[in-house]
Amino acid sequence: MKSVLLAAFTLILSLQSFSQTKSKSDSLINAIMHDQDATAPQNEGISLIKSNNFSGANTFFSNQIANDPTNTNAYLNRGVTQWQMNEPANACKDWSALLALGDTAAFKLLDGKCHGQMIVEKDTLPKSVYHKLFSEKKDSKSMNDNSGAMTFVEEMPEFPGGDKALLSYLASNLKYPASAKSKNIQGTVVINFIVSSQGTILFPYIKKSLNAECDKEALRVISNMPKWKPGKQNGKATLVRYNLPVKFEL
Repeated sequence: MKSVLLAAFTLILSLQSFSQTKSKSDSLINAIMHDQDATAPQNEGISLIKSNNFSGANTFFSNQIANDPTNTNAYLNRGVTQWQMNEPANACKDWSALLALGDTAAFKLLDGKCHGQMIVEKDTLPKSVYHKLFSEKKDSKSMNDNSGAMTFVEEMPEFPGGDKALLSYLASNLKYPASAKSKNIQGTVVINFIVSSQGTILFPYIKKSLNAECDKEALRVISNMPKWKPGKQNGKATLVRYNLPVKFEL
């Protein structure tokens, strides 16, 4: 009898926890929808979202993106639509495109919904967005400098075990893409990412590209790294932006 009561109590707690998590998760989406400008060109799509016509909204924003691949509002709202349609991977791709276009509003979405990772694949982003992300030189007004992360701190973040362990991790986990190997492609991919105050790797993206396959593999390996020792400023753990070269050598 006690075990039955315990199981029932555990189930109630689990349901309460799920409800609280869902409510917290939905609050971010609700806040985004609340902030939408009613006079904006995408108002029709927003109305479709609010009326739960997600399929219609998805079509609306997809058409906007087809007409203008740099339309940040369309990426933002199509991502919201896809999230509501239980398609989180597609939502994260759209919010990754949003960040690639330099809109730092995507940081909160990627952090809260996508485990702090950008999804950047050439076949899922319009060519203009992919080019901007992988080829365009970042300047002081780019997304690279608007996250609140510091570039230099008193105690820089560190891979667990130090530089030697980091090199060992890369050597053990990096898989040379077969297509790049067959074409004798060699060189370095530079990945830029943020080390959070908890040591988590956030928002990795390509700062220096080699080729699509090597870029994707470098992102995969960096995204799967274990937690780092966080950087500190004035004795407090803080966000730190970090560049890491990943070498492909035959």
